[in-house]
Amino acid sequence: MAWAQWYELRVVGSAGTRAGSESGVKEGIALADNGRLCAVPTGQAKRFASEQDAMDFLVQTTIPGIYHFEAVLCKYAPPQAVRL
Repeated sequence: MAWAQWYELRVVGSAGTRAGSESGVKEGIALADNGRLCAVPTGQAKRFASEQDAMDFLVQTTIPGIYHFEAVLCKYAPPQAVRL
């Protein structure tokens, strides 16, 4: 079973972040490919190969002055690999 994994930069307090997990948040907001914010379920979030790549990108953008982000590990399994 092959899993793909990547990192996304999500707004702190969103689903998948430490603060979001602690509070039970189900919705996530991430940095999109176009540099704006997007809802995580849209699939438009910018993907990074590693946590370090995500953090390096964050240092180079002006968005952190407005929002606080956290790198979140994301995984995907093809539908045929998911067992119910």
